[in-house]
Amino acid sequence: MIATVATVATVASAIVMLALQVNAPRLAPVSDEGRDGAFHAYIGKLKAAVSKRDEKALRKLVDSSVITTNDAGKDQRGWEKFRVAWGVGEIDGAVWEVLADLMDLGFFREAPGIYVSPYVVWKFPRDLDPNNHLVVLRDALPLLEKPSRDSRPVATLAFDIVKQIGDPLENGGFGWVEVQTASGVRGFVQSANLRSPLMPRAQFSRKDGRWTLSVLDRAR
Repeated sequence: MIATVATVATVASAIVMLALQVNAPRLAPVSDEGRDGAFHAYIGKLKAAVSKRDEKALRKLVDSSVITTNDAGKDQRGWEKFRVAWGVGEIDGAVWEVLADLMDLGFFREAPGIYVSPYVVWKFPRDLDPNNHLVVLRDALPLLEKPSRDSRPVATLAFDIVKQIGDPLENGGFGWVEVQTASGVRGFVQSANLRSPLMPRAQFSRKDGRWTLSVLDRAR
């Protein structure tokens, strides 16, 4: 009889946790790149330019009036200001890793002539504070009890939006972040599997029949 009660209690607990997870805020990946053949071809060229860190090739793919932000958070226009702000002329300039990350996260079509990236910024729920929340990039991701790959999982995340607890830390050669789910469960996730809705964002526009990068904002 005791075993039966324990089993019922375990099942009931699992049902409650499942219900809480179903109601948890989530943000699944979105990518509409394939909906426009010309945009798909453009992204292929952009990926090639970024992988080679080819400034000349990138220049051809960026709008001459491209908008970016300076350190004071003010908009500025034009290639030269973009080049300086993002370190385009430097082999380790920020632009290369930022664009590579955005392309990994995919693009979605905001309008017939506009694509934006990443979804974790543009589709983040307005009723949540972007300053202390993060988006999980994976499905079936274990939430670990401790910042170690060998630690016991305390829950499973699936594109959840979670609250960040404290500062990131390093352990075992990996970056870790302590987070809390909407149901109050705390644990650790590798930082590589998380993105902030305050990360850099981009807009791509079709003008005169060709696609270009028209906006690249810094992390807010």
